[in-house]
Amino acid sequence: MSFIKKTDGKFTNEDKVKMFQQMGSVGAVIALVFVILIETGIAGEHADLAEMGLTAMIVVLAVSLIGSMYFKRKL
Repeated sequence: MSFIKKTDGKFTNEDKVKMFQQMGSVGAVIALVFVILIETGIAGEHADLAEMGLTAMIVVLAVSLIGSMYFKRKL
């Protein structure tokens, strides 16, 4: 899926907002998978690794929210 609508190859602010929103959506799904792995005990001895992944996805969600709000303000 291409985000660039123009042929000059430059991102518009709408394109940037879409990218940040899609990044947030993917991060939320991955975070949900990590939560399920941790809470059901499927992660087992790799629970520490799953918790680190969950922390990383929380950071991704924060960055995508901030980026989306920043570029929406510029529209």
